[in-house]
Amino acid sequence: MPIDYDNFSGKQMVRGFLALIVLIGCSLGFSFDAKAQLALDKIVIDFIPGSSNRQDVVVRNTWDETVYVDVEPAEILNPGEKTESRAPIRDPREAGLLISPVRLAINPGGSRRIRVVNIRDNFDSERIFRVRVRPVIGDVEAEVTGIKVLVGYDMLVMVRPNPMAPKLEHEIAGNTLTLRNTGNTNIMVGIANQCRAPDDCEEIAIGRLYAGNKIVAKLPLANTPVEFTARIGDEFRSYRLE
Repeated sequence: MPIDYDNFSGKQMVRGFLALIVLIGCSLGFSFDAKAQLALDKIVIDFIPGSSNRQDVVVRNTWDETVYVDVEPAEILNPGEKTESRAPIRDPREAGLLISPVRLAINPGGSRRIRVVNIRDNFDSERIFRVRVRPVIGDVEAEVTGIKVLVGYDMLVMVRPNPMAPKLEHEIAGNTLTLRNTGNTNIMVGIANQCRAPDDCEEIAIGRLYAGNKIVAKLPLANTPVEFTARIGDEFRSYRLE
């Protein structure tokens, strides 16, 4: 099974971002407070044709103070390309994605749910969204100069087309592998392998290919097949490329 870099638990902070708030004091020393953390039970949501059109994300406050959270959804245009951009969602009906609530307060040790709803399922092409879950705090006074580290997340939300038509094309030239996603939905490859023997393999980091993406990877071994298991929605497919 490939590694999905967007699909680790909240504790591992994958795809997390750090908001650094500098506290000005009277000392030249620094102190760090890394306790101000949120934990999410999932950071990838995949709306597959025929599945439920809503999912809940549990947000836990692992700090000893109340945390206020902003939830900022955006559609990702040209995902995976150099021209990728983020378009904040102003009208959920037009975007087809509803997030509720977009602001919440979580007591120390407490948790709240964020509901993510796919309100349109008639898209001809795949839609990719990011939902930023960001803790915010007010002004804080400190006796020393310090940095308070607040950990937030950028959830990945995918709305698959119906029907899905995945297609992965490849070319190997010497030590170069080219993968093209010529289908209409994203394919998660993660890690590929080249093996001299069953217990002697080299790993090649690939990642996720959105529809239309191309990835070029250097191969550690020449004249050796490339093998991996790709995830497409809730389906896994094994590949052996030569």
